[in-house]
Amino acid sequence: MSMDNPFFHRGAIRRAEEFHGRQAEINQILGLFRNGQSVSIIGPRRIGKSSLLLHLCRSSTRSDPDLVPPTMLFALVDCQELGGSPPEEVYEALLTSILDTADEFGLDVGEVERPGTYRSLDRALHAIYQAGGSVVVLLDEFELLAANERLTPYFFARLRGLTTKYGLAYLTASQRPLFAITADEQILSSPFFNIFVTLPLGLFTGEEARQLFARRLEGTEISFSEHLSHYLLRLVGPHPFFLHIAGYHAFQALAQGASLSTPAEMARLDAPIEIEAGSHLGYLWQNLTLEEQYCLATLAGPVETMRQLEQQCLIQDGTGSHQYTSVILQRFVRRQQVEGLIQAGPFVIDQQRHQVRADGKEMNLTTSQFDLFVRLSQQAGQVVLGEELEIAVWGDALVDDPDRLKTLIKRLRRAIEPYSNWIVSERGVGYALRPPEPGS
Repeated sequence: MSMDNPFFHRGAIRRAEEFHGRQAEINQILGLFRNGQSVSIIGPRRIGKSSLLLHLCRSSTRSDPDLVPPTMLFALVDCQELGGSPPEEVYEALLTSILDTADEFGLDVGEVERPGTYRSLDRALHAIYQAGGSVVVLLDEFELLAANERLTPYFFARLRGLTTKYGLAYLTASQRPLFAITADEQILSSPFFNIFVTLPLGLFTGEEARQLFARRLEGTEISFSEHLSHYLLRLVGPHPFFLHIAGYHAFQALAQGASLSTPAEMARLDAPIEIEAGSHLGYLWQNLTLEEQYCLATLAGPVETMRQLEQQCLIQDGTGSHQYTSVILQRFVRRQQVEGLIQAGPFVIDQQRHQVRADGKEMNLTTSQFDLFVRLSQQAGQVVLGEELEIAVWGDALVDDPDRLKTLIKRLRRAIEPYSNWIVSERGVGYALRPPEPGS
């Protein structure tokens, strides 16, 4: 069987029929535009910000007569090319996008002289305003424009002034909030940065994630079983980018004759999916502060830090505790070196604070239990001799009590429930901390 794979994940989605979900966000944004409000979308890399901006530019996305051309023009500007540009080049980019959009819908704004000036931009907007229209300027990768050292507070104040004169609205898209994307306090003091409503763009809803698979598979000869869809969703979570990666590899496997009907068969997808997702997870990890890395590993920390991790779609608030947004993320975090922590399986051990956590929940261990568990975790997967474990707990002192280690192991197992079967006994040799055998 040979057919095109309908799952793709490189670059923004540019065709209307391939855009999926985000209806709640679209309705909220359009409602704000209807009232002349500017909007700042924030969300992590690969969450779909550029795809959303492209979709909003399509008049078919906007059913309200007050929001469609020529009443309202949506002009998109990619700020990636403007990170080091002088003001005149930015004015020209804004004007060019607005004129192209006006021309597309037959709106004549007259002759424009010297396009690289604020005056020419002002005149074009004035002509549109006089014709009964208004403009929304969508600024993708806005952090590059905000951090442009060649742009002064006066430049941004002028952009703000256009909203008052002509009902212009802005929609910015950035990875971080506006207050965090420039270190220049003078820039931040510009009134431009005070006119925005901030909307986070996060994970798909569970329903949007499930429907993505079905929608992408329409018109193909391949279908995902309910069990396969559930497996993939648990593996990669409701993240648009990871869902496309998972769907791509599942589709390829089925097209090549794999059945993917048993847990073992579905588990074979894990490796290629994790390899392809690894570079993005690595990027996210490297851009975290040391405190954020610690909190992500332990699933605990200051409220503000945990909120930042939520906004980056790395954790979500579960029932009374935080959880990772996907299995592949949890596995990735467990492979990372975090200062002061030992990570082994589901366990995260903080030696300085004498804390052991599993799935974000702290376990209550005595000092002896903690010392024993640390020693097992330091050689996770390997058998640690009984003598070495005794020295780790009691030092070199000899005690004529052959059962004291067994007793401590028994109590430790009770303390780490429901993971007691992770401590495996090797009769006559010692103990190991490792995943239990299936069915044990």
